[in-house]
Amino acid sequence: MMIRSIATLLSIVATATLAWAGPPFTTDDPEPVEYQHWEVYLASRSFHDKGGWSGTSPELEVNYGAIPNLQLHLIAPVTFVAPPHDSRRFGYGDTELGAKYRFVEETEFLPQIGTFPLIELPSGDRERGLGSGHAQVFLPIWLQKSFGPWTTYGGGGYWFNPGKDNHDWGFIG
Repeated sequence: MMIRSIATLLSIVATATLAWAGPPFTTDDPEPVEYQHWEVYLASRSFHDKGGWSGTSPELEVNYGAIPNLQLHLIAPVTFVAPPHDSRRFGYGDTELGAKYRFVEETEFLPQIGTFPLIELPSGDRERGLGSGHAQVFLPIWLQKSFGPWTTYGGGGYWFNPGKDNHDWGFIG
């Protein structure tokens, strides 16, 4: 039993660098990209539920520090859907645009506070299941506080999801 536990621990430690993760994240922080700097990511997401598999593969995320404390944001996704009893579909999805603005700088006692409104533009083909067919808007507030070498962040907001039979929803993370 002890040998199996040690082997498991060694396997986890040896493969930890393979499990590195980065953007895209579901939650965010209020800290924008530095002024006149870029972040460019190529990522993939996948989801599975009773409706089958869906996601992006790949998606391009671009962030730019347009002015101090303001980041402009774009996600351009290639979307896929694979329902259990239907044909798989692949194509361009809904485009995400946003602007992250930090309006409170962190101090010894106060956290950073910012907002990162997003709009999902209906650029994907709704008939093929590759887009929503309407614009969705997310209005969040994000907070971040550092304590020595430790940093914590989170917040939440509200998604506006117009359209017949659609529902708006809140998000906290």
